[in-house]
Amino acid sequence: MWRKITLVLLCMLPLTGCWDRLELNDRAILLGWGMDLLEDGRYLATANIVLPMAVKSQEGSGGSPGFITESAIGKDITDAGQNMQKKLSRVTFSGHRRNIFIGESLAKHGMAHLMDEYTRSPNVRPRSNIFIVKNGTAQEAMALYYKLETNPSIAVQKIQEKLGAPISRSLLDFFIQINKNKCGVIPTLEVVNPEREVPKKTESDSPPQPTLEIDGIAIMDEDIKLVGYLNTDDFWIRLWIADELKKRDVTRTIEGKENTVSIRLSHLRSKVTPIFQDGTVSFKIRLKARGEILENNTPLDVSKDQVIRKLEQEFRTQLQADVIRVIKRVQTEYGTDVFDFGDTIRMFHPYKWKKLEPNWDQTFKQAEVDVKLHLEITGTGLYEQSVIPKRSRESE
Repeated sequence: MWRKITLVLLCMLPLTGCWDRLELNDRAILLGWGMDLLEDGRYLATANIVLPMAVKSQEGSGGSPGFITESAIGKDITDAGQNMQKKLSRVTFSGHRRNIFIGESLAKHGMAHLMDEYTRSPNVRPRSNIFIVKNGTAQEAMALYYKLETNPSIAVQKIQEKLGAPISRSLLDFFIQINKNKCGVIPTLEVVNPEREVPKKTESDSPPQPTLEIDGIAIMDEDIKLVGYLNTDDFWIRLWIADELKKRDVTRTIEGKENTVSIRLSHLRSKVTPIFQDGTVSFKIRLKARGEILENNTPLDVSKDQVIRKLEQEFRTQLQADVIRVIKRVQTEYGTDVFDFGDTIRMFHPYKWKKLEPNWDQTFKQAEVDVKLHLEITGTGLYEQSVIPKRSRESE
């Protein structure tokens, strides 16, 4: 009997228990993280930290935001993080961190060292979304009080979920893209002021406040430096070419500056075929989509087949010109293959890709494109005829 008791006691000696555990009350939960580069070369780290009581009540006490924004300066990313910990009574916990914001100055300077730290640290979630703050700093975006949500990081997450295109980009997605294509794209976030001043009705009314907006993408070269931007109108064309677009609402002018028609594109398809001839590379791009009329601000009667055919031709011509314009702009201004043309060659012509890869940036700039677009309008809405008065039609 004593032998058994002695054996049990000996087995218990190596068991140390939960000596290093941390209770939830001992953690500062991060939902967002930002990095900026200062003029003196040091780094500014910013964190959105959840206020537990605000989360419990779904709002800050007394109308205050449900988070605090804390910042710290350091020689590098790690040093800035350590200096931030000096200001906090709780240990930072990034397991729930959703978004990482990068200021424009840091993106232009280069993010290779930043990505190196993020790939090594076990505290960085590879599924965290990354954003470039256009014309601003990460600190500005993260300190903004977004009234519809308890935290700007949550607001950004929900805004991108409501968009019709997969505009989000996780760290893991970006790592894969930058290593595969030697260039990458990151969604851009901007702090925008109210588009127009709204007069206050009473003294107690608050004036319009700045808000957050997701608008397009930032283009990064192989050194992970920012080389330029594509706005949302150009970015969705890039998504269409890459066969990643699900739907898109498009408005175009038809027969006059004030006459517009809006359609919803769906069933979008893309096929990119490389053509090798006389030592050069070109690409045949075929795009398809269906359209449904959402708004008709013209005197055209869309119940007639000939009018539908005319609208199809107008939209086809304008959209095709937009696709060519975006491709040529990226080739001449940025010289980075954000359309994944090189990846298409790598998958279907691996032996030719080995020869093209060393000088692909230059080859991409000179590649010709043949774009053809097929659009079929299949829906006109509940009411086919235009509600514009007949007198207005005749005056046209």
